Amino acid sequence: MLRWFPFVTSAVPVLALILLFFFQLGARDLVSSHEARAAQNSQRMLDTGEWGLPTLFDEQRDLQKPPGYYWLGAVAGYLDGGRVSPWAARFPAAASSILAVLLVYGFLRRESGKTTALVAAVALGTANHFITIGRTARIDVPLTCAVTVALFAFYRGTTAGVGTRVARREGWFVLSALAAGGAVLLKGPVGLALIGSTAVAFLIAERFATAPADRARLPLLSAIVGVIVVALVAVPWFVWAQHATRGEFVRVFFWHHNVERFAGTSEALASHPWWYYGPRFAMAFLPWTLPLVPLVWWGLRSGVWKEDRAFRLGVVWLVVMVAVLSASRFKRADYLLPAFPGAAIALGCAAERWLTSRADARSAVRAKWGFGVLVAGALAVCPVMWIVVEPAENARQEKRPFAAAIREYAPKPQTILLFRAESHLLAYHLGAPLHTLVEWGELREVLAVPGPHAVVMPPEYVDEAERITGRKLVPVATLADFTSVRPPRPLVCLRTAE
Repeated sequence: MLRWFPFVTSAVPVLALILLFFFQLGARDLVSSHEARAAQNSQRMLDTGEWGLPTLFDEQRDLQKPPGYYWLGAVAGYLDGGRVSPWAARFPAAASSILAVLLVYGFLRRESGKTTALVAAVALGTANHFITIGRTARIDVPLTCAVTVALFAFYRGTTAGVGTRVARREGWFVLSALAAGGAVLLKGPVGLALIGSTAVAFLIAERFATAPADRARLPLLSAIVGVIVVALVAVPWFVWAQHATRGEFVRVFFWHHNVERFAGTSEALASHPWWYYGPRFAMAFLPWTLPLVPLVWWGLRSGVWKEDRAFRLGVVWLVVMVAVLSASRFKRADYLLPAFPGAAIALGCAAERWLTSRADARSAVRAKWGFGVLVAGALAVCPVMWIVVEPAENARQEKRPFAAAIREYAPKPQTILLFRAESHLLAYHLGAPLHTLVEWGELREVLAVPGPHAVVMPPEYVDEAERITGRKLVPVATLADFTSVRPPRPLVCLRTAE
């Protein structure tokens, strides 16, 4: 029995981690437009077998992001019976969260020690925004995982000893490049910008912090091979997408969703000041922001910066990524997630160094109690999220009963018309075929075709729609009749009267 004890004790934290990210993962409906878009793109890949361009149920190409996450969601849906359910749509994010935590633990277990690894892994896994987005069908956590693999492999390659076999060192660089290519396929050039800037800054920090014989090094040939590998992984899809869209991909994805977001020149995208990510990170990394700032400051002043290479990596990782992201005018708290592993590494290294520098046993006891209180505080929020916050958000965004009522009147394969409805979640539940309309002339042209039509629109447009199209529109179902709370934007389904 005792021989199984180490296995059991090591398995319990992993099981707790799985529970943290997978508990009731599919119990609530998709809520945000990001989740509904991801589910639509993935489901359409399964339904049509077209895995190239992300496309929504209304046949509109979704060129905001590369297809990396949607490929993962489609695979999860295929393994789940062929349907991209809320659980399948969120599975890539939840699995990536767990993998990122395990990577941080394994890396620091080898580089620094058990205490460092434990503190860093727990801090990353229980940071409030990491848990929240890790249970959401968003690209940011898989991107964080890809960035983590890339930087850890880069670290191992550049810090390999003189006696290390060349093939082994080059293998680390190839792995880093493969992960960087995956990051590009998940979110585009920003993934490469985060990885590349951090890697270069780490090498520069090594030149000032260590003796020449001990510095991390990147051979020129390895750098060239890395660039080639990244290009081989990511470039073919981008070239194909540009060709398949006849030039539209560059305009929509690169220009609008990258250049204009960075420069803040688009009126449709909100701009934020350069300091925005400071307070946002402080809130997103809670409760671990509380010990992070004083411990890292202590580590920088006490010489840990020069003595601990892993600590240097963590600090550079955090500072550089926040700085790179802050240079963009368009900002979201979710974009900070790739910086979280760096913050966790810096925290874990500084915490263990501080603990070993204390000679009295009382400091160790206080540190352990403080760590326990922070873990308990972080975990105490989870039941509130699961029992109160998530159900309330689900009720506010509920679209499934309304979609069922619409499809009962207009079953497949009848096309549902969505006129200025702008609800990806409703589109997901309606399923194809759908047709999205924005201009009044489009609506008039479609409704002029003989036969029954079902159209969903905000109720304030109904009178004007009847006047412009010359068709009598009869209400079939109203969104407010199928929700327990007042919907943030009312919608009504109407049929054309002959």
